[in-house]
Amino acid sequence: MSIANITNNAKDNTEASVSEIVQFCICIRFTMKIPLIIAGYFMALIISAESQNEPTSLVSILNIARYQNTECLAENGLTGICLTDGDCSRRNGAKIGNCANGYAVCCLERFTCGNVTSKNETVFVNPSYPFNSENGTDTCQVTVGNPTDVCQLRLDFLEFSLGQPDDDGHCTTDSFMVRSMVGETLPILCGENSGQHIYVDLGRSSTNPVVLSVVSNSLKTTRRWQIKISMIKCNSLDMAPSGCLQYYRKPSDFVRSFNWGPKKENHIRYLSNLRYTVCTRMEENFCSIKWTTETPDSFSWGMPASRGSQGKDCNDDDFVVISQGSSEGLDIGEDRFCGSKLLHKNVIISHVKPFFLGVVSNKNATLNRKHSQFGFSLRYTQLPCMV
Repeated sequence: MSIANITNNAKDNTEASVSEIVQFCICIRFTMKIPLIIAGYFMALIISAESQNEPTSLVSILNIARYQNTECLAENGLTGICLTDGDCSRRNGAKIGNCANGYAVCCLERFTCGNVTSKNETVFVNPSYPFNSENGTDTCQVTVGNPTDVCQLRLDFLEFSLGQPDDDGHCTTDSFMVRSMVGETLPILCGENSGQHIYVDLGRSSTNPVVLSVVSNSLKTTRRWQIKISMIKCNSLDMAPSGCLQYYRKPSDFVRSFNWGPKKENHIRYLSNLRYTVCTRMEENFCSIKWTTETPDSFSWGMPASRGSQGKDCNDDDFVVISQGSSEGLDIGEDRFCGSKLLHKNVIISHVKPFFLGVVSNKNATLNRKHSQFGFSLRYTQLPCMV
């Protein structure tokens, strides 16, 4: 049978028999002198399709061959890999759309419970992502290998929705934990944290792995997470300063407390037992930094609940740290700020370098819960030097 007859038969009847397509591969191998590896690739596609009871039309084989293992975009904005239906199933992937002109599926390869990776920009997701949220009691953990030339991990919470903290601000229902052999103990997180990020110090020349865990303890809570794991090489300009849990690299940006969200009456929204540092990259020719609230009522952190305060008045409860901050930036100010406003005017200016925000909360949330405190959403703006 000639190549033309086989091709016409495929066009006329949509599907050609396996034997006809095998003859086609043999014909093009010897008449067109294509490399043996390419002919073998076509044969592998046919055998794979047959084993999965998938269509074996010549058109489908050619389309799959063209798009196989290329990136594809689903309608919901997720990016996957174009694979046959069978290949996607064997990789435990999620079918998020079609590709190859409808002859293959756009497959999201899930990195989830029990998996191990040493690949940059891997995304850790809940087991059924992107479909049904998890609902049950379980522990889902993954291991991130540590190449010797990597000093930090950056974890971007593209999506992060776990159970809310309890009445004392503790993550008792659900918790996200990072275990590393190097660096400071990282805070345990829960609640709503989409858009947040954290850095994990690994140390130089260390090969100890990092374990990311989501622990769920309730059947009544649904969960969903998508956490991007970026590996930062030693001496990279993208490295965060040592000791910084969060690192912002713009002249101006928003910084929010973990589980930031609407006020909940008679509940504390923000997390207890926190002690971490938010750092901002200092821009050239900028000499001071201004912190303001995103809205007039977007600072609610520690007592007193009726006003903003500073200094020693903040010693007995939760507070944020802005070195020598003051409303006008003209005087040597205080370091600790707390209450229901950011000082008096919801503005604090500091000239101390490096620019950072310290975040401290204790384990006693009785008064915070009584006054329904909910955290902070602040905007920083670096100010140019005055010549």
